[in-house]
Amino acid sequence: WKYLTGTILTGSLLYVLKKYFAGGVCKCIERLDRQVVIVTGASSGIGEALAFLLAERGATIILACRDLTKANEVRAEILKEFSVPVFVKELDLNSFHSISKFANNINTEFNSVYALVNNAGVFYAPQQLTEDLFDVTFQTNYLGPFVLTHLLLKSLTASPDSRIVNVASEAHRAINIDQLMSITRSQTLSRSHISAYAASKLALVLFTKHLANKLANTKTLVNAVNPGNCETDIFRHFPFLSNKWLFALQWIIRIIVIKHPLEGAQSVLHAILTEDSSSGQYITDCKSDVPSIPCLNENVVVQYYDLTCKILKESGRDFCF
Repeated sequence: WKYLTGTILTGSLLYVLKKYFAGGVCKCIERLDRQVVIVTGASSGIGEALAFLLAERGATIILACRDLTKANEVRAEILKEFSVPVFVKELDLNSFHSISKFANNINTEFNSVYALVNNAGVFYAPQQLTEDLFDVTFQTNYLGPFVLTHLLLKSLTASPDSRIVNVASEAHRAINIDQLMSITRSQTLSRSHISAYAASKLALVLFTKHLANKLANTKTLVNAVNPGNCETDIFRHFPFLSNKWLFALQWIIRIIVIKHPLEGAQSVLHAILTEDSSSGQYITDCKSDVPSIPCLNENVVVQYYDLTCKILKESGRDFCF
């Protein structure tokens, strides 16, 4: 009996822990029939999981991806289960030319867009510059979504109400504003992979706050979402997880504390569907959370937006208001 009791108690504890780390579940009942939703990075991970959840709600889905082969495979799997319009569009966030081409295509083909989900991201990517001469992590995670959002604002604000959802991370707390300013101004200087990622996510939350303020008199809501740690390809460059032996040693911990992509997508879905009209939120586990201190300072929010516009203008591009 003692072994049976121990097994039951251990199993119960593991179940409770798994449910805790799985986070919140979107309880919104709204549908999205004929509503156009763009999801970047939808060929795998949270983006792919979200696409299935959106299809279940009847949305018209645009899979905005760099890898068209994988994106078309996701499209085929969605269409096996749901009879909804699903489009695959090429988008490389490391290229302003690709972003502009994508946005022009969307603005021409669709009368309006209900939601833009800036989900695509990289972590621990090799330090190199994009064709636009910005750090890969910084452009993929921040500048690319920044530019894309500005270029799609006309289509988003044409919708009776719309949502912009920026997929952020708790990592945004790992860096202060002075470090972010320095990294932003010095794209070619060496920095740690962790700092590069944290900087890009803090920048994204600051952008969320600024854009929410700018669009305060419209029906467009802008919110950032922390999906939590999820089992996705974003960790493919991370040494502790790309090494199969180290990965194997962590499996029991990962099963408990790391979310499945469908679990990570719940807060993103909540941000798309919720009837809460609050904008500029930082959402964790389907609830409003408090971001890091710099994000609460309006002067810092404006200052950082202006700096972003400045470095883009210096590169010969003006995408700002």
